[in-house]
Amino acid sequence: MSLRLDKKWFNPLYFIINELAKDDTIRTILIFGGKSSSKTVSICQFLVKDNYVKASNTIAYRKESNIIPTTLKKSFNLAVSSLRLSPVVETQDRRYLVENQGKGLSEIVLKGIDAEEKAKGLESYKYLYLDELNQFEQAEYEQFEMSLRGMPGQKVFASWNPVDENSWVKKELVDTYEFEIMEDHKLPSPDSYVKRSTCGKVVLINTNYKDNYWITGSPCGTYGFHDQNLIAIYENMRLKNYNSYRVNVLGQWGKTTFGGEFWKEFKPEIHVNNIGWDKSAPIWLSCDENVNPYLPWTVWQIKGKHAQQIDEIFMKDPLNRVTHAAKEFMRRYPLDEVQGLFVGGDRTSIKEDTKKEKGENYFTDIISVLKDYRPQLRIQSVNPSVVQSGNFINDIYSGDSTSGITIGVNAKCKQSIYDYQYTLEASDGTILKKTKPHPVTKVPYQEFGHASDCKRYLITHNFATEYLAFINKKKGLGVRALNI
Repeated sequence: MSLRLDKKWFNPLYFIINELAKDDTIRTILIFGGKSSSKTVSICQFLVKDNYVKASNTIAYRKESNIIPTTLKKSFNLAVSSLRLSPVVETQDRRYLVENQGKGLSEIVLKGIDAEEKAKGLESYKYLYLDELNQFEQAEYEQFEMSLRGMPGQKVFASWNPVDENSWVKKELVDTYEFEIMEDHKLPSPDSYVKRSTCGKVVLINTNYKDNYWITGSPCGTYGFHDQNLIAIYENMRLKNYNSYRVNVLGQWGKTTFGGEFWKEFKPEIHVNNIGWDKSAPIWLSCDENVNPYLPWTVWQIKGKHAQQIDEIFMKDPLNRVTHAAKEFMRRYPLDEVQGLFVGGDRTSIKEDTKKEKGENYFTDIISVLKDYRPQLRIQSVNPSVVQSGNFINDIYSGDSTSGITIGVNAKCKQSIYDYQYTLEASDGTILKKTKPHPVTKVPYQEFGHASDCKRYLITHNFATEYLAFINKKKGLGVRALNI
């Protein structure tokens, strides 16, 4: 049986995968995206086609074996039927036997995994496909990579639906590479992309429903399907809950689970912007004294009643010291371009340190290394109540505050935004300061709350009058208490 393919059987993603697979220097193809983006079917179409044409044995995994019949198998069945290959494919329970073009039989095997040692014996397979990668453990993925060996051109395909940016897939896999856009490979949606790692071995593809011609219809209008009802549902989600739309529909990294947040009213779609450094206005540094997991400095500017976080300087070990943070600040903000510098933060850091000379502390160190900027120290007499300052800032974020204050954060402040989203509330209304061991040093540290603390110090200091009015209103003391 000769194979004749019609472009009307495929989405654009298939053709990109087909081209990338020809490059033997590419080892891993990672594809993630929103609902209805045809990730799995496009991968399965390529694997079935290559199995038939080149006898490329394939093994595909889902984490849980019992859901294969309703997930992975349905996608492979659709791939076989869409390629019109049913006459030469024998469909078994968890296996497809493919009668190749003069090459005998090859196979596509579907398996589940519930123990790390099962990810072995892959030497006879050219392609490995991990469906819903985020459901696997990191150790299992690493075992898969090591086990796929023994022939040229072997590749790992992995796909997943939107996942929390806290997932190991992002933090321990995707973020370990630097990627560059592949200009010669484009998907229809302007929100989608195809990137290749600078080492050349990994490709990262982000896709969404706008790349699926069986949702939007083909540009020429001669094939596919325009699903007006589904598109209307997605558009309604975009208007009512942009974060959910961004994560679940566009398939971008974000927060997917909610509950127990300290910053209940912080919404990235509203409070994150692209406002950067205004060189005509002074800079405020809000500093915390932690060193693990990083030394946190947040960089702000105050204009009237708007507080804008323009940057973050979070120095990790071994550069988590004042001198290193100051050096980075000076690199980003040249002395001759800064119109004034104020330094503030945690009041308790003014305390004397037995390891230092009398009168020296964390802030005197900062003032000393940044002395050429003539910084002015701006510290509150006492640190603000965690509960009250949190309520005050949440009130501002809600948009219902009578103070007129607004708060923004530049999109490049990724660690801060991450902190604002994931910092949780303790049972007493304070910030939950859970500790975890550092993966390398094993030193315990608090993962969340550092950027949040910097923000609390900065906002309550610069808007002290409004903060006091908010507290007194909650206590029912009225405006007169402001004059006490």
